[in-house]
Amino acid sequence: MTEPADLFAGDRVVVRYRLGEATPADWRGDRDAARSDVTGFLVDDADPLVLERDGTRESIPRSAVTSVRLLSAKPVRNSEIRNLEHAAALAWPGVESAWIDGWLLRAGGGFTRRANSALPLEPSARSAQSLPQIAAWYRRRDLPVLLSLPDRLMTAGVIDGERGVEVQVLTADLETLLARGASMPNLEIRLDDEPSDQWLHAYRPDADVELARRVTTAARGPVRFATIGTDDISAIGRAAVTAGPDGVARLGLTALWTAPDRRRSGLAGAVARRLVEWGAAEGAASAYVQVETTNRVAGAWYRRWGFALHHTAHYLTPTIEGNAI
Repeated sequence: MTEPADLFAGDRVVVRYRLGEATPADWRGDRDAARSDVTGFLVDDADPLVLERDGTRESIPRSAVTSVRLLSAKPVRNSEIRNLEHAAALAWPGVESAWIDGWLLRAGGGFTRRANSALPLEPSARSAQSLPQIAAWYRRRDLPVLLSLPDRLMTAGVIDGERGVEVQVLTADLETLLARGASMPNLEIRLDDEPSDQWLHAYRPDADVELARRVTTAARGPVRFATIGTDDISAIGRAAVTAGPDGVARLGLTALWTAPDRRRSGLAGAVARRLVEWGAAEGAASAYVQVETTNRVAGAWYRRWGFALHHTAHYLTPTIEGNAI
C-alpha cells in the first residue's frame, strides 16, 4: 500500500476499498462483490480520501481503504522511462562513466548520489549477474556501490539489498510551465556556464569546491547555473539540456535552493522560470525534476506549477551472497 506521505493532491491513483454504505458502489454492478476500486486523481488525502473520476468526486473513508497504488499521470511505456532516465543520467554523468552489461556506471568522487550510482538503462540489465563487475568498478575508485533503480525497469526482489531513498520523477511541457510561470516575479537572475564558489557553497556547504565544480559542470549537453545575488546569494538553480537515445532534448532542473530568510518570497519560482526560458531556447520541449518522496514541500510546489508524476525510482545498496558489496 502506498503510504500517505507518497501521495500529493493531483496524483493519479487506484484506491482499493471494502464496499459499504459510506463507499462508492461497485462500478461493475456486482451485488456479491466485497471490494471494489476507484481510479482517479487525488483531490484530498485526508479522511475521507477524495478522488475525481471522469468529472465526478468520490469519497472513501480511510477505514474502508485496503490499498492505494500511485500511477503515472498518464500511461507511460518502459521505453519512455529509459529515454528519460538516460537523458537525466547524462545531465549528471559524474566525472567518469562506463557501461557494463547494459548498466551505466557513474563516478564523481562521492559528490551526490546522482553522479555516483549505477543505472540499468538497457533491457539486458535486468539481472544481478553483473553486480560483481559493477562492485569491482566502484571499489577501484574507493566508492560504495549504489544502484539507481527505476521501479518499472527492475522487478522488485531481483537484486537483494538495502532499499534507500525513494524518488518521484515528475515531468511537464515547457509550454505549460511558461504559461503558469508568467505570474512569477521578474528578478535580476544571472546565468553562468560554471558555478561560482559562492554558488557551490550554497548548494553544498561542506563540499570540496573543485570536485563539486567538476561534477556539476560535467553534463553531456548545455548547462547553466542561475544565481540571485553576488556575495550574499539569495537563490540558485541548475539546468541541463540533454537527450536520450530517442534524440529528444529534455530540460533537467536541479539544485533549486533559497536562503532560509528569503523563502516564500517567490525566488525559487523566478529562478526556475528563467531556467525554463533558457531550456526552451536550447530546443527542449519538456522538463523533468527528481524529487525525494520525503520532500513534501518540493513535491507539492512542483505539482502546483504543472509537473506530474512520470515514474518512480529508488536507490539500493546491493548485497552479494548475503554480504554487503
